Order: sequence, then C-alpha cells, then structure tokens
Amino acid sequence: MIKYVVGALCALGVQAASAALITDPNDPRVWQTADVGTFAGLYYGSDTLANRQLVVDNNLLDDGIFNAAGFSAATLIAGGATAGFSIPVNGNPYNFGIGGTVATAANSIDNLWFQSNGKVGETVFDLGFQASKVAVFAAVDHGPLPQETIESTVYLSNNQVDWFLAVVQRVWLQGHLADGTPNTWDGYWDGFTYAVGLSDPTQTFRYASIIHGGPS
Repeated sequence: MIKYVVGALCALGVQAASAALITDPNDPRVWQTADVGTFAGLYYGSDTLANRQLVVDNNLLDDGIFNAAGFSAATLIAGGATAGFSIPVNGNPYNFGIGGTVATAANSIDNLWFQSNGKVGETVFDLGFQASKVAVFAAVDHGPLPQETIESTVYLSNNQVDWFLAVVQRVWLQGHLADGTPNTWDGYWDGFTYAVGLSDPTQTFRYASIIHGGPS
C-alpha cells in the first residue's frame, strides 16, 4: 500500500531541486537498503558496472531532499481505494492503520496514504496546466524495503484516453523531508521521491495516472 501526491513542475524544476547527484558508480552507501546497483538493476536491467555508470551519466540519483520550490500541487480527480496512515507500533516504524478519506490522503504530503487502482486511467491526478514533469511522493507503511519505497508506475495524458508510459528521470534518496527523530513521519515514511516525464522532453501533459506496481 502506498500513498501518492503528485506535483507538476517546469522543465527546469528537477535541476533546480537537485542537491547532491551521485557521481561514483561504485558508491558504497546504502539508502533504505538500496544502493547504486539496486537502481542499475531496476532501471537498466542488471547490476553491472556499465549500468551503474548509466545511473551516474543520466543523473538518476540525488542524495538530497526534494525541494518543492517552484512546483505546483496536483489534485486527485478520479479513483483511489482504501485510505490509511503510517504509524510506529511497538518500536517498529513501519506500521499502519486504516482510516481517513482518499481525498485528504491524496492531496497532502504527510504520513497519510491511499491505495491506487491497478488499471491505467482509474487513479487520475489533474496537474492543473501543461506540465513537462511530475514528482511522486510515496509514504511507506510497511516493509520490505526498498520495494515499498517506489512501487508504482506513472502514465501521462492530455485527454484521459490516450495514456503514455512515463520515464523515471530522477530519484531523491532522502525523500521529501529531512531524516530526523525516530518514530516520527520525518525520516521513516517518506521513502524515495521520484520525478518522471515523457521520453520526448518537449512533450507536455495535463493528467497523470498512477498504478501500483507495473513496469516502472
């Protein structure tokens, strides 16, 4: 289960929000049990030096906190199932409860989440204008990691009829809030924030549909 909030942004927004791009294909650090090789395998097929170098060359990973300056919030206009919230229980930071409304969970960035639909075009956000990129904010409600930190695929459209698979362009390894005190929202449940767009960077779109799982 995961919660999504989508924000539209301008073509330069992703670059402006960058803090510390990963530049070493053999960087030994681990983020929420994922390392550079994890992303090489996820997005380029296997954990090889050549694919880890692609991670670096394509500026895929940012070891920083997502900066929302210059971004505009999107609004859920269709779909969504059970709503809930992430909470610590008995010392386990990855736990959850059920409750709340889908609208509240979908349109805010916090420890609230909702379950997206599994069919393209059912869970839809209106970006509010012609956007070139979309940022997705996940809320982790349980393990295992890193699977629960990015477990979604985004499709983009201008008419809610023709949907095109989005391409992941950047992942912020520190999520959208600074890591901090245990047993708080900050540092546990914000997962990885990631931005997507179309393969043709000149194309724009108005709507984003998010499914759980999928090829991304």
